[in-house]
Amino acid sequence: MGFFKEGRSMKYKNKDGIELNYTGNDYGQKLTREVIEEAINIFMGYNRSDARSAEWALHRGVNFLKDNFNIGD
Repeated sequence: MGFFKEGRSMKYKNKDGIELNYTGNDYGQKLTREVIEEAINIFMGYNRSDARSAEWALHRGVNFLKDNFNIGD
C-alpha cells in the first residue's frame, strides 16, 4: 500500500498496484465524489490562525468520512 507522486498530485495504490478511478458519471461515482468534496471543504474551512478551529475541522472531517464510509474505530 502506498502513495506515489505524479507531478504535484498523489494517487493511492494498494499492495497489488490497483488504484481508484472515479472519472465516470454513474450515480455511485458521483455520490462518492460529492462526499469527498464535502470532506475536503470541512478540512479546508477553518480559521488558520486558531488552533482550536483546526482541531475541530480535523475531528469533524475524520468523523464525517468514517460515518459516510462506515469505517469503525
